[in-house]
Amino acid sequence: MFSDTKRAVPLVRRAFEAAEDGEAKLRLGTLLCILGDARGLDIVMQSVAEAGEWDKGWNFMAMGQYGQPMSPLDVRIAALGMAGDHRAVPAILDKVQLLTAEHDFSHYRAVGLALEALGDPRAAASLAEALRKPGIMGYAQTSIERVAQLDPTREVSVGAVVSRRVSLRELALARALYRCGDHKGLGKLILGEYANDLRGHLARHAAAVLAEEGEVGPAFSHGRRAGEH
Repeated sequence: MFSDTKRAVPLVRRAFEAAEDGEAKLRLGTLLCILGDARGLDIVMQSVAEAGEWDKGWNFMAMGQYGQPMSPLDVRIAALGMAGDHRAVPAILDKVQLLTAEHDFSHYRAVGLALEALGDPRAAASLAEALRKPGIMGYAQTSIERVAQLDPTREVSVGAVVSRRVSLRELALARALYRCGDHKGLGKLILGEYANDLRGHLARHAAAVLAEEGEVGPAFSHGRRAGEH
């Protein structure tokens, strides 16, 4: 389907319109959104809105990772972004407001992917608010001293699972914030810190995102830190 969307979309549309079973119609509507067709948007938005809380998600675990890396709600939220219709923004932001540091990584990735795909400035303030919640930002490892501050017991190494998970979570939100127009420079600040991270893959990624707008990551290395723990 994804290799030939011109042929696939009309077929999925017909199946969607003919579906009488609610679950089948939702699945087909989600597939339409993933294929970039907003015809399924309303039923997917309704499903997201009716989910009062987040479902069980997926946490980044590096080696030994098994199973589905996205929950059903994650898939629907990501699909809303892929549909490319800005009517979906409020439904996504309702779920952003529920997020805390205790929620699974996959939920953060889903809202980040959806909102950055839409690039809607209305999302910026909510993304900044999510980043400022306790335990969400401030995990860039820009020096050995900073690593020691983040992990005084030395139970978490530079490459450990937890440190990577919280950094990827922070980056997912910051990248989406930046691509939605930013809010008081917070996205730019966080990406600038990660552009100087000791972990090269994270640094290169953050620098590449900044380069989209002509920014240069190392220029931010002497600025204030985005968060402290």
